[in-house]
Amino acid sequence: MKELVFLGRIYDHHKGGKYLVLHIAEESTNARIREKGVVYVSLTYGTIKYRKLEEFLEEVVWPDRIRRPRFVLEQ
Repeated sequence: MKELVFLGRIYDHHKGGKYLVLHIAEESTNARIREKGVVYVSLTYGTIKYRKLEEFLEEVVWPDRIRRPRFVLEQ
């Protein structure tokens, strides 16, 4: 995967909301492939969330009908 996720940066979500990336985590169960994921916090609700890195970077259709990554780095 060539795209990077930047720690400490704010991302916009395709359904709205802003999220601060806290860390990149790795699956720790020995029986599974060590998938990477993104740990982030909702700046609206203060909840901490986790999503597979692949899903974090996945392209989806935004409300303006343009395909972009699910989370886009805030400018």
